[in-house]
Amino acid sequence: MAESKLRQLLHELDAELQKTPTLDEKQRQQIASIRQEVETVLTELGSPARSKDRIGEAIGLFETSHPKLTLILEQVIDTLAGMGL
Repeated sequence: MAESKLRQLLHELDAELQKTPTLDEKQRQQIASIRQEVETVLTELGSPARSKDRIGEAIGLFETSHPKLTLILEQVIDTLAGMGL
């Protein structure tokens, strides 16, 4: 259940990124890196604590300028926490 929620959130994140042309290349790279880490968690249960830390950093950077991205990232963290990761 949580895995499907994470996949849904990643899909929402991708959709929101396509609608957010104001992100610079560094911001896009940071989101791409976070997205890849979440994919790793889904496929290998990689390093979820590190992923949650990086997502938290991104939330701090995007919360005022990109509230929709922030909301999706917060949901990813909540879902990871719900998975016990």
